[in-house]
Amino acid sequence: MSGGNLETSQRVADVVFKALAQATPERVPAAGSGTMMNVMMGGMYGGKYWSYYETIGGGTGGRPGKDGVSGVHVNMTNTLNTPIEVAERTYPLLFTAYKIREGSGGAGKWRGGDGIVRAFKVLASTRLAILADRFATGPWGLNGGSPGKPGRVYIKKRDNGLIELDSKTAVDLEPSDEVVIETPGGGGWGTPL
Repeated sequence: MSGGNLETSQRVADVVFKALAQATPERVPAAGSGTMMNVMMGGMYGGKYWSYYETIGGGTGGRPGKDGVSGVHVNMTNTLNTPIEVAERTYPLLFTAYKIREGSGGAGKWRGGDGIVRAFKVLASTRLAILADRFATGPWGLNGGSPGKPGRVYIKKRDNGLIELDSKTAVDLEPSDEVVIETPGGGGWGTPL
């Protein structure tokens, strides 16, 4: 996998849309989630090596006349989610949440779409790598719309301690660690009513 293809392409799309918005603000959407939220894991389980890779969608930006779409891949697509039933059957994972991240889209006359919450416990020692963006700053709103909420990934430890992860990192997980992924919502378009 290459960040040049996955994450950089998201920034290129954002820059192009932001530039077009200067010339034709009535025709351009606000920023979408701006990340492929790449999740990679692997290790040994049952005497065999395993590996898992997935990209997780977010919200599209609000656009003239329509709210953004929730829980989809933005700008660079051609990927689908892995159904949790398949992942649990194939990998040492137990999913605890898979839902729309309500309220993560930016406010606007037309709201940004909401991101996704996807959480799971690991059942074996695992190496987790994250390659993502939009953790420090949420997707920009346009024409008075508010930005969407930034993304985040954190680990809930057995003792209920929380470890916030950076957007580009790799960590070792222990059995029963819970990984919580919250993808960004899209920016809002237009001044909220």
